[in-house]
Amino acid sequence: MKKKRRILITFLLSVSINVIGCTEKNTVRDMKTEKGINGEKATKNGVQMEIEKDELVKSQLEKEDIDRTLYGDELVYKDIILTRQTQKNKVCITVWPSILREYSCYYYIPDDKEQEWLKQYMDTMLTERIPYDGKWKGMKEKGWQIIYEDKCFSAFEGGYLKDSYLDENGKVMEYFVEAPKLCDYIQIMLQEKLDYKQFQPANIKNVVSAKLDVRSRATKKEFYSQTTTDEETLKLFEEWFSHGEYIFGGAECKNQDACLELTMANGEVVYLSVATDSCSNFGINGIYYDYRPTPVWDNREFFEQFDKIPWD
Repeated sequence: MKKKRRILITFLLSVSINVIGCTEKNTVRDMKTEKGINGEKATKNGVQMEIEKDELVKSQLEKEDIDRTLYGDELVYKDIILTRQTQKNKVCITVWPSILREYSCYYYIPDDKEQEWLKQYMDTMLTERIPYDGKWKGMKEKGWQIIYEDKCFSAFEGGYLKDSYLDENGKVMEYFVEAPKLCDYIQIMLQEKLDYKQFQPANIKNVVSAKLDVRSRATKKEFYSQTTTDEETLKLFEEWFSHGEYIFGGAECKNQDACLELTMANGEVVYLSVATDSCSNFGINGIYYDYRPTPVWDNREFFEQFDKIPWD
């Protein structure tokens, strides 16, 4: 008798589960039916709420993915991890990639054969110091630096590296080292690994599209993006940026918070790290320029061109 009772209970439970399962399937089927060919929102039994929740979760995951990629102590760039920390006894290259990012600069640390070659060259590099006497003024930077042991060399055109030291009186003295082979090696490596190449603003011509990605204090640290193909706006950008004047020593104007992507008629694309404080400057892979739009000195006129972004 007890055995038959257990069998009956099991049967009833099975029927209940099947009924619940059928009800859920029918709800989904009804939801699809109500949605119809016009794409109307389904609201039966709170299904729309679940859809909205799913979309919210998806949106949040996408945002988190952007955050993980662009905002943090590590930056995934061209499938290579750039870091905020140097490594002891390794040659590290400081770069300022022209994309939206958390910090102004990061370090690219070559490995294997490239690291060994760089270390060997740095250890045996000519250390004769050429004093900075003013004749180097106006020499253009290359947009990257070498960090090795206690030295920090800024790279300049012509294959020169600049560093500084304290003399016997405690005065900071700047000097140059001539190392064209090393500079060429690093420049080629950065171009191949990171597409980190130099670009002359004068080559900004026939712009057909401009996209601004921004995440700054002006947007309350929320990410926004807007693209414009307005001809008058593009001509304005072309006039400003193609006449940018080189800034010696770079810039610290929150350029990492905004990236302007300019596409030209020949298919070439250039990325500009645009200042988000009041400064009218931009960077292209570590080299900075002043464009000074008129009639105002600051960059207000530039950001006004992107009217869909909710500026604070």
